[in-house]
Amino acid sequence: MKPSLRAFFDSMGAYLAQPGPASLTALYARHPGWDAPRERVALYGGFVLGHVRAALEKVFPLTRQAVTPDAWDALVAGFTRTRPARHHELNHLGEGFPAFLSDEVSSRALAPFLPALARFEWTDFAVFASEAPAPPRVARLTANPTLVVLEQDFRLCAYVRARGAPSPPEAGAELALLWRHPEQLRTFYMAATPPALLVLKMAVEGLALEDVVAATGLADAELRATVTRFGRDGLVLLPEDAARG
Repeated sequence: MKPSLRAFFDSMGAYLAQPGPASLTALYARHPGWDAPRERVALYGGFVLGHVRAALEKVFPLTRQAVTPDAWDALVAGFTRTRPARHHELNHLGEGFPAFLSDEVSSRALAPFLPALARFEWTDFAVFASEAPAPPRVARLTANPTLVVLEQDFRLCAYVRARGAPSPPEAGAELALLWRHPEQLRTFYMAATPPALLVLKMAVEGLALEDVVAATGLADAELRATVTRFGRDGLVLLPEDAARG
């Protein structure tokens, strides 16, 4: 890229990070003789700002709900100044928002659970949009390829399931499992439980059901029912014989 063209795009990026009359004037001052209609450039800047806001409000509805309207407006403006509008898929404009909140939580006196909530909501979207292929058939018990595990310091699964609540989520360590159901094609999530982790261990390590029964003392019928239940939920993929059973 020629230096002059790079300088132009850098200056345009600075304008789009904070579109407004002052930044528009500064943009034209850097390029004397540039005859693009100011109204169109200003309109474009407004479009970019609107796209960033719309993407954030779509992907992070509970995070938005957890702050005041004025605080949300300030967060959108602050995040836009980090120049997130570089991805061809609009929803991906929010990928850096959880990290941005982590950096801002103290200086803006935000609720301490807010960055974790944003990370949960981003992961919810990322799992839904995952390009990880789900095999139509598996030869043995297999972990869902879209599975993501989040370690967090708040009990967010219950909070998200309730679509937010008047009171903030409880503090406490939680291991959250998020995955896309292979048939319903929507994100499922749950706080990890010993049965879920056992079934995932069986899938990841290729453990035979009979060996797990012998090692744990669980009843054969109970373990089979547990595996089947998590197979129906899509946490694991079942081989055809197990699915029929």
